[in-house]
Amino acid sequence: MLQLDIPEVTVAEAAAAVTLRMRRQPHSNRIEARTSDMKAAEVLYLAAGRDGTLHDLSRQLPATGSDGEYLEFAYDGGLVTSKAGRDIYDQILAGAPYERCPLCGRGIATTLDHQLPKSEYPILAITPANLVPACNKCNQRKSSKDPADETETLLHPYFDSLGTSQWLEARIHEDSPARAEYFVRPGGDWSATFTDRVVRHFTFFGLRRQYALAAAGKLATDRIQHSGLLKRAGPDELRLHLQEAAAGYWSTAGNTWEGALCNALADSQWYVNGGMNEI
Repeated sequence: MLQLDIPEVTVAEAAAAVTLRMRRQPHSNRIEARTSDMKAAEVLYLAAGRDGTLHDLSRQLPATGSDGEYLEFAYDGGLVTSKAGRDIYDQILAGAPYERCPLCGRGIATTLDHQLPKSEYPILAITPANLVPACNKCNQRKSSKDPADETETLLHPYFDSLGTSQWLEARIHEDSPARAEYFVRPGGDWSATFTDRVVRHFTFFGLRRQYALAAAGKLATDRIQHSGLLKRAGPDELRLHLQEAAAGYWSTAGNTWEGALCNALADSQWYVNGGMNEI
């Protein structure tokens, strides 16, 4: 759940690239003939993205008619596979910070996901603003999900801002072995609807479990280092180390599962006084 900049490349540039040396006919001619409609759809998409009304967009888009298969081919047979198209594909993919998937904030972004599925919105199949870097797991989980209303709309990394406050938190369960539980704490300026969307996104992608599993591994690997620091410098220095680590994660990527874990460990009197030795 990371925010990205909207790609600078346009759908007109994407259409020109995918048809540059396309030998398959009548595909290239049909794609070129619909370029003006794709440009109009891009304008509508950008406006709806900024207004938070992508769930209502289908009624405004130019009709696809019999060109749906050709428009979908522009992505599968052009943007993904042709050299000029792949250059644009890779340019959009490179927008992921530190190659992290913005949908989960954990996986490596290796593919592009259609925010609005190309099967339902073929006119948007190669619209760059509709293409979001993603890891394979998130792309497969999302599949062809089409939101019926605002409450079903998953977060859009190009348009939805989560603000600058800490909204992702973790709680340490002082069991043996210890574990971290993750949850969403709504930002102070979030509306009730936006809060519901964030929680839905968190639940849809199974982030509570994903982050908890990742945290379990980190707890196991860090415990020796933290135990040594506790012995050498005491609990206050260990707490400071964890706080500085959390600040480092925050400065590079904002809310991350690692940063939330470090904050939770720093707040745990049990942990900084030797709890890591029970993990």
